[in-house]
Amino acid sequence: TWVPFVNLVFMQSYAHLVSVRQDLHAHPEGGFQEHRTGNKVKEFLLANGLSECCIRPCASTGFVVDICGLAPPSGQPKMIALRADMDALPMTEGNHHLPYRSQNEGFAHMCGHDGHMTCLLGAAEIFIKNRDKLPLDKTIRLFFQPAEESPGGAEPMIKEGCMEGVDEVYGMHNWPAFPFGQLRTAPGPVMAHVIEFEIRITGKGGHASQPQACIDPVVCAAQIVTAAQTIVSRNVFYRDSVVVSITKIHGGEAFNVIPDTVTLGGTVRDLSAANYELVKNRFEKIVQDVATAFNCTSEFKVIEYYPVLSNTTTEANHVLRVAKTVLGDANVTSADLPMLAAEDFGYFTQVKPGCFFFMGTQSADHTSTGCHSTTFDFNDKVIPLAVRVWVALVEDRLDVKLVDDVNQLLN
Repeated sequence: TWVPFVNLVFMQSYAHLVSVRQDLHAHPEGGFQEHRTGNKVKEFLLANGLSECCIRPCASTGFVVDICGLAPPSGQPKMIALRADMDALPMTEGNHHLPYRSQNEGFAHMCGHDGHMTCLLGAAEIFIKNRDKLPLDKTIRLFFQPAEESPGGAEPMIKEGCMEGVDEVYGMHNWPAFPFGQLRTAPGPVMAHVIEFEIRITGKGGHASQPQACIDPVVCAAQIVTAAQTIVSRNVFYRDSVVVSITKIHGGEAFNVIPDTVTLGGTVRDLSAANYELVKNRFEKIVQDVATAFNCTSEFKVIEYYPVLSNTTTEANHVLRVAKTVLGDANVTSADLPMLAAEDFGYFTQVKPGCFFFMGTQSADHTSTGCHSTTFDFNDKVIPLAVRVWVALVEDRLDVKLVDDVNQLLN
């Protein structure tokens, strides 16, 4: 049964964290609009004993949270950063059966950021309550980042100094296509660089019965769609991952009118700057030359989004090694990576060493559709596993012992 978590803030339990997650799910907010969400995050941290001076606003609606040690200094100062994203998607939730479905129409947590925050809050509660075992010169920094979906909150956080003093940075994402209890990551690229493109083809419109008096941009656009399919298959090395997707075509208003213009749009996704330049140049050339061949003119515009998310080798290997102690060797793998979805966590690993990893959530009793679908729902049963991974990773990277047995947390 779903209940608000406000009166349960001192209960370190799975049920409590589920109520936290479901409360956040019920009140989704878009990028740089995460006001209630941020208040709930802050409320949770303060209720568990963290001083307000340890929480500072960052990038409008985000937070940088420093959990500092109280034990004698180790002589080896170090700061590790852990990140969770906060924003929801601008879409309508289709889970009408859920008692905690979105109450903010037009926004929904269909990517699991409600779960990401909850997992990090669960770990934060353990960190806060065990500060007496953390040396004074060791710091656990938490990023509660706004606007991952759009327009991107990582860059603004970096510009406002969130990475100052950080030695390593880590992030997590749930992944419904991977089996429950599996952790997947790899050294090097794990998620793609993505750009959006818009193509405008201009011809000369007229009556559909008189095509000889027109310059038909529809036919030209159709040829561009076909020719674009050769960009990857005939130019990119077969082992490299690049996807060109034309996802929208708009032209015409009436069945008997040839329009003046047609616009096409879509994305290019890649894992290397060299392949991106190759694909972009080839695409522009095809658009220009096909338009010329059909006596049309063309415009090709590109909007840059996020960079390749590339894990540093040492930090990725740390995650793989530590995860095996929590989840078992058989549940830790690099299979099916990289993927060509995009994530702005890549900005963090451009600044400092770090690793982004995926927690599988697919189980027999929770066959949620993929991220960004209208019927997605975060699998709450992964919360204890994610909390254990976070705690084990911090203990390893800061060389401390915060709890007697990580694998008994939230049992």
